[in-house]
Parts: sequence; structure tokens; C-alpha cells
Amino acid sequence: MPCTRHHSQYVYSASAYALAAEFERPRKHSLPPQAALVLSVHGGHGTHRIPGNKVDGLISYDSAYSEVGGSYDDCHDTFTTHAWSVLEGVNVADMLTADRVVSRMAIYYPAHGKDEPSFDITGSYFENLRIAGYPINVKLDTHLLHEHDTYSKLANAHQRGTSDPLLLGSGLGSLKDDELKDLEETYHALSGMSRLVNGWKNKSKRAADGGMYRLSVANQIDFNRQAAPSEVKGYGSIICIPKFGVIRLGEMVVHKHSRTLTMFMVQMCSSGHGTASGGSSTGSGGVGP
Repeated sequence: MPCTRHHSQYVYSASAYALAAEFERPRKHSLPPQAALVLSVHGGHGTHRIPGNKVDGLISYDSAYSEVGGSYDDCHDTFTTHAWSVLEGVNVADMLTADRVVSRMAIYYPAHGKDEPSFDITGSYFENLRIAGYPINVKLDTHLLHEHDTYSKLANAHQRGTSDPLLLGSGLGSLKDDELKDLEETYHALSGMSRLVNGWKNKSKRAADGGMYRLSVANQIDFNRQAAPSEVKGYGSIICIPKFGVIRLGEMVVHKHSRTLTMFMVQMCSSGHGTASGGSSTGSGGVGP
């Protein structure tokens, strides 16, 4: 019987949490990561489920659940890792509500070590998402992300400009410089976004390897059409709510050997001040140089 290679120098890494928040105004309060879970470096499996919670009428949820796991796949000679979180009945300041938020991250690393790890977020979704009371149909761009499932694929596509629809802030790209700066001034949660957007708009100065990429898989949302007419304005995955703040959806941070998906971030910067994020899953791994 052939050796299954269950013992190796592979280091597993995965984590997930369902919801976390930090409020400064109108009342200071911290909500530590709920249903937070970290995978051991040797792999294995873990789950964490907790009942609902309510914080000062600002944030609540009915239940939260996370799972992480890592193991060697004999059939495909691959180290596999997964992380996911599930958040049910979430309500953030009555501005973002959803029956269910699911964040899933899967990582596949060939045991021979000659290929890069690949990442997949298939199965991540929002159920009955409402923003400022408006029902929003979110179709995550998992197909385009699947085409860029390794770091080198994404870096090469960024150099060519073919992955631009995935870039964080791509919905702001059509604004003029002064319009974008005015938006930053109105919504302090967007501070620094103009520098980020103008950086990737200058295709001639793109580095061959950016080192880190900030994406969104929710840039295809047409909030202005779905919620028209409304004073709330959407710029792809970024939604600006007057006298409240900004809601950002489906964001992903990509490093060479890791990716983190955050399904939503609520940034209050007017009548209140604080940030809440939810639906987070992270995965990486490798054997080192």
C-alpha cells in the first residue's frame, strides 16, 4: 500500500469569523470577533457555533457559525484547506440587514510544490440583503475570480488590465478627480480611496508584481438601478448613504500565498462613528522556500 504522505512539512493556515465591530459614537463599544476560529498549523478540523447577540441596538444577529479544516487529499496528491463563516439574521444599525451571509474560502496546494496554491470562494453569498431598506440582489463575480485563482494569474492580468473589473473602487473609476475628492470629503470612510483608484488607473506605471492586491467580487452591483430613485448612491461594491456612512461589499485582499474575503463592511462616519465587518474567511499555506 503506497504511503499517504499524511506527515509532511506543510503548514496549514485558515481562520474565520462571522461578525466584529468597534463603535466610538454615539456610545463606545467593542464587539470582538464572533464565532472566531483558527486552524492549527498541522491541520485538522474545527467548528464554532454561538447563539445570537444584540449590542445597544446598533448591531444584532440571530446565530453565527464558523468552520475550518485542513488535510491531505490522497486522490489528488494535494493539501486542502477550507474556512467558512455563516451569519444569520444580521442587522447593523438598521442600514444593513440580511437573513444569511455566507463566506467560503478553499485552498488547494499540490503536494509536489511545483505549482502555486489556488483559491476558490464558490458558495459565498448574501440571502435577502437590504441596504438602507432597499432589497439588493448581489451576484458575486466568482467566475472572474475563478479565472484568476492563483497569484501569478492575477498579477499577470493586472499588468494587462484584464482584471480591472475586480479591483477595489472600480465603480469609482468613472468619476472625475474633483468629484472623487468631494466624495472623500463628504464620506470620511473613503479617505485615501482617490489615491488607490488613481494608482490603478495609471496602467503605464503598474508594477509586474504588486505584492498585494485589493479586490471586490461585488463590483457588478447596480444599486442605483435597483434602488432608484434614491438619495443613496452606489459605485459598484461601494454604497454611500447620506448622514450615515459607507457600506462596502465582497472585498478581498490577495497576497502571494493567502487570501481574505470579507463579505461586508459598514463604516459609520456621520451621526455615529464606528466600523462593523462580517462574513470573513482567510486561507493560506505552504512549505516555505
